[in-house]
Amino acid sequence: MNEFIATPIEGGFSWTLTTRLGEMLRMAEDEFGERDKSYTILGIEFQESGPQIWYPGNCGNIAIQLSTSAIGNGPRACYQLAHECVHLLSPQGGRSANTLEEGLATVFSGRYVRNSFGVQFKPDLQCYAEAAELAQELLSHNPDAIKILRADEPVISKITRGQIMSSFPSLGEDLATRLCAPFERVT
Repeated sequence: MNEFIATPIEGGFSWTLTTRLGEMLRMAEDEFGERDKSYTILGIEFQESGPQIWYPGNCGNIAIQLSTSAIGNGPRACYQLAHECVHLLSPQGGRSANTLEEGLATVFSGRYVRNSFGVQFKPDLQCYAEAAELAQELLSHNPDAIKILRADEPVISKITRGQIMSSFPSLGEDLATRLCAPFERVT
């Protein structure tokens, strides 16, 4: 399976990064709530320092950048793309993710490649693994937690400790505080 070249098959075309992006967005919205459609997703490109999303022209457009290390590696490209899909749900025009958002992105991307390709990717950096652990704890408490929280605050990175505690008082203040902390990428 080549994720980079569309080839004709009966009834359409093979999976590509573009069609997988559509599937990933539907899955992320089903699980975490509708995305902010005021932003236009332009497409996917590769860049040395990816993966990331960026906002060319600061005019409501979003480009998804994957790492050049994912070129020619469909599962790795999809792992990175699925991670960025969570950031597409409530983009802010810059780098402002909290631990909750990065944790959800890491959990979602790991699950996507495991279910789609039967492979397991682990985060390259410990800070992402720790964020995923915290997010998974919230999701284990209530699989619909993000939809519930986003009903009051649609921007994942703006969800507060108070909102988490109000919706899920048995979760514990320490976990709520850690989830709402600004994410610090430690290399």
